Amino acid sequence: MNKTAVIALICALAGASVPALAAPRGSADVVKAAPAKAVVAAAAGARVDLAVQVEIAPSWHLYAHGDTTFIGVELVPDEDFPLKEFAAVYPAGHEGVFFGEKVRMLEGTNLIKATALVPAGMQGEQPLELKLTVQACDDKVCLAPAYLPVVFTLKVK
Repeated sequence: MNKTAVIALICALAGASVPALAAPRGSADVVKAAPAKAVVAAAAGARVDLAVQVEIAPSWHLYAHGDTTFIGVELVPDEDFPLKEFAAVYPAGHEGVFFGEKVRMLEGTNLIKATALVPAGMQGEQPLELKLTVQACDDKVCLAPAYLPVVFTLKVK
């Protein structure tokens, strides 16, 4: 057998042993969240604006914040979050129907905005850790919910 045939046979056998791509098992497999701007700045005693970019894979959707039928997106500060008065503003999404229920859905790329108060006297750089709760569904199934970490760095002026 010539060298080219041996290489082709090895590649064919190796390819046959590679399992097919696995189906998504959880929402984190089809949803990604990241800071729109990883480093933010604000003065002590002022409010800081944060934005989280949410990427949802094609053919999947999330439920808008406040959905009462399914698990809607929710952005919350981690328990050690050093800022005060955290408030998030969510995209409205669009109306859709899932298993006969009218719902508000998010698809594609979305931006969740938030704001928080930097306490007076705070100095230096501070990690700001948030968690985004998501549950992704397609037209047949919903995946297990995921809690996606989103980390910013605050530079206090």
